[in-house]
Amino acid sequence: MPVIAHFCTPGNGVAMFNRHFFAARRAALGLSVEALAEEMRVAPSTVRRWENGETCPSLRTLTLASRHLRIPVGSLMADSEMKRTT
Repeated sequence: MPVIAHFCTPGNGVAMFNRHFFAARRAALGLSVEALAEEMRVAPSTVRRWENGETCPSLRTLTLASRHLRIPVGSLMADSEMKRTT
């Protein structure tokens, strides 16, 4: 069974899910949580948990989200080293 990477927990300078940018981009496109969830075929509560920082999407789901948000997948990641210095 393949391991699916998640980007919630900082460590070793690895890129992490940028939940704030995710939420801002969704809102900028005029998408409600429910509309994005429906497009992605996930529950609205799942999108809310991503945006609240309770959970993070897998890399596969993050790639799907980037398509729906019309941005490169890298835009949804934040460098943990950068976060510690700001």
